Amino acid sequence: MLTQQFLKSRTSTRDFKEEKITNDVLEKISQALEASVDIYGKNDIKFILATNGDDVYQKLQGFAGYKGVMIKAPAYIALNTLNDNPATYVKAAYATEEIITKLNDLNLGNCWITVSEVAESVKKSSFNYEEGDVSILLAIGIPVDGSLREHRYDDRLANSDLVYIDNFNTKASDEELEQRGLNLIFDYAKFAPSAYNSQPWRFLIEDDNLSIYIKDYVGNVNLIDAGIIMYYVDELGKSISSNSKWDIKPVLDDKEYTYIATKKL
Repeated sequence: MLTQQFLKSRTSTRDFKEEKITNDVLEKISQALEASVDIYGKNDIKFILATNGDDVYQKLQGFAGYKGVMIKAPAYIALNTLNDNPATYVKAAYATEEIITKLNDLNLGNCWITVSEVAESVKKSSFNYEEGDVSILLAIGIPVDGSLREHRYDDRLANSDLVYIDNFNTKASDEELEQRGLNLIFDYAKFAPSAYNSQPWRFLIEDDNLSIYIKDYVGNVNLIDAGIIMYYVDELGKSISSNSKWDIKPVLDDKEYTYIATKKL
């Protein structure tokens, strides 16, 4: 089943072999990164492929990490957001998850590295950029034995705690989601990673529209959370021929539910 295969591929590699990624594979990665920037906006995002893994690791040790531990890898992909437009952070995370799919196709492992608490000077020294901010970082490389590849999170909220019908007072039942052909999408999409495993996303179904909101919005990290799960929803939606695009227009207000984007079902 497509959904099961997709979910199986979304794993985190915490241990990488020391061997370098071959030039042929690096070239394929570079081409994928350039194509992604063309799609999601040269004025909004820029990828930095850092092949000096040891140097990056030493500079970020003690500052960045996965669950507080810096991951050592032969290479890293940093995503440089070039402006403060909230939609840029959403697109950046979506684009990064798309790149992860391509990395999986190349038999490379990856791991999201938290950089939200890293000083700007440290990030600039690590990735040699002048404008914007490195808001997303992936460690990439060849995984050590497959037994060390594991899914990142386990405990999940129920679909009824994440999906609503018409308004946020009406939780979607499993039966309602099944009738709409959406139950499998949310059964799997809710395994998307989020900062501190907070699962902040909420979905509102109104007629033929699906909107995503963030509950108790705390900042750019939640925009990244939204972009990640939006990619999950899109990929898993292919099983029911749902191929519409998100209209990304975040409304950052003080409401309990912060609007991010809408798409047609």
